[in-house]
Parts: sequence; C-alpha cells; structure tokens
Amino acid sequence: MKRLFKVCLFMLFVFAFSCDPGTTDLETPDDLIVAEAKTTSKQPAQIGSPFGITGSSTLHRNKNGITANFKAENLYPGAYTLWWVIWNKPGECEESGACLDTDFASADDVEVEVMYAGGHVVSNNGKANISAHLNVDDASESINEDFFELGTYGGLQAGNTFAAEVHLVLRTHGPVVPGIVNEQINSYEGGCDDPLQYGPFTEYPNVVGECADIAAAVFPPVIPPPVE
Repeated sequence: MKRLFKVCLFMLFVFAFSCDPGTTDLETPDDLIVAEAKTTSKQPAQIGSPFGITGSSTLHRNKNGITANFKAENLYPGAYTLWWVIWNKPGECEESGACLDTDFASADDVEVEVMYAGGHVVSNNGKANISAHLNVDDASESINEDFFELGTYGGLQAGNTFAAEVHLVLRTHGPVVPGIVNEQINSYEGGCDDPLQYGPFTEYPNVVGECADIAAAVFPPVIPPPVE
C-alpha cells in the first residue's frame, strides 16, 4: 500500500468533519456565489476539527489565483503549517458533497495537488492567523512526489480557479523545538519523528516529534463562476 493512504486517512477524516453542514456557514449553493457581474468570488467557511479547535476561513478567487485567510483558536502553543489541497476536477470525486480520502486513489482523475501554504508559531494565546496566496500553474510548493508518491498536476490549473474544490488543512508540528523552528513551520516533516504517522487520534497531539493534521476548512467550487 502506498504511503499516500497512511497520510490521507486522517487528513480526509478532518475534511469530512469540516464538511458537515453544522460546521459551515455556507448553507445553500447561493451562498457560494457573488454577483455574476463580478470577476471574483469570496467564500467564507467555518473551521472543522474533532479537537475543539474553532475559527473561520475565507477564500478569494479570481482568474489569476486564490488568496486565503485561516484564523484558528483553542490551539496548543507550538509550531504549525497550513496546506493547500487543490482538487482540480472535483466532479470526478466519488461523493457530490466533497472530495474524500478514497478519491486520492483516483489522483489522475481528480488531479489533486497538496502544497505548502504557510507556517505560524502559536503563542500562549492559542491563536493562529495565516494568510496565503497561490497563483495558477504554480506547483513549486507541491509535496505530491516527496510524500504521496504522486506526480504533479500543475498546482491550481489555469482556467480552473472557480471550478476547483479547495481544502485548507492545519497541521501541528508539536511544541517549538529550539534550533529547528524554521523547519517546523516551513515543511511537512519538520520536527516530526514520523511525518507519515496517521490517526484517527483520540486526543490532540501535543508532544515533541508528533505531527498531525488537526483542522480544516473546505471551499466547494463556485457554480456558476463569475462572469469575466
């Protein structure tokens, strides 16, 4: 079995949790769409987590790329990273509500790309505020090949900024470790004894060397897309 599935079992468990209607303020399809006369869209979403982590996220889209803000609370102090998970062809996913872990098995069909979005050191206030931007056709921060044994699909593909399903995943790298904090907040494996460990975890991991994907926000495609 590929390493990919070890990672994704818990990653997408978080995704499924965050897609529950009770954890998002996107109640109807109309809420996903701005006025058709505009050439951009703005989507809000609540953060989903099985560990009591709360917060909100916003995704702005235009034809050139996407910009996100991710605000989370009730976090342990420590090092965190944020990751883009771009599903370029969500219509090929098995379920209509959101793409799930099983869809990674059909990566060539859904053309999914996992990429670094940003990093943050959380202080004793337990809050993170991370902003990120992704241009179309930029896969420079992709970890598909290094960790998921997948090829690259070009990141967020040009012409697909409104049609792609976008997930933002918050990953804990444990307490800050002096000397490697830069690695902890700038890479998938920084500070991790086993970067491919997976859950489900019964408790929020909070020890040195233990990393996990702990919260997520999900942004469905904008249908129909704004008029250019």
